[in-house]
Amino acid sequence: MRCPRCLDEYEPDVATCATCGEPLVALGAPAAPRADALLGRFHPAVAEPLDGMLAHRGIARRRVERDDDVELYVDRSWRDDLRAELSLTWAQIVLRLPEESALQVRALGGASPGWYDAPRGGWVDRAGKLVVEAEDQERAADSARLAGPAMATMGTILLLLGWYVGAGPLVVLAGIGLLLLGLLLPR
Repeated sequence: MRCPRCLDEYEPDVATCATCGEPLVALGAPAAPRADALLGRFHPAVAEPLDGMLAHRGIARRRVERDDDVELYVDRSWRDDLRAELSLTWAQIVLRLPEESALQVRALGGASPGWYDAPRGGWVDRAGKLVVEAEDQERAADSARLAGPAMATMGTILLLLGWYVGAGPLVVLAGIGLLLLGLLLPR
């Protein structure tokens, strides 16, 4: 038996995961789709037809209602394709709303009114697939990947400066330390 969330393995007679409390599935069973990736934060008038569209397509989804907005979560494998599709067809989605709701949503302004965290850009990759701009968490993870190479570069500069200019053994040791730390940081 295996937990579908944390992937811990258990004996066949255990029914729930001790770590996260999820019901266990057989080892060979395919993992059920989970609605764990944020599709976006939407105005309630827009979230209703989007939720219906996801249900019609059979996409696993979860809806979290807030005071002023609705968060829609989908399976991670669908999120990027859906965000790209919504980015391309957002104007038509707003036009299909009832007139009163459409006016309310359009009054919010912006490029994608009613979609509070809409992607701000995108590009077409080599396979011809539209890729929308990364979310803030993904952007933060990307910037964290720069710390190691930056430290390695600074360490190399200090090492060379200390070695060739004769700035002293402390500068050489600091350069070696930064170089090693930059090489050991995960990218």
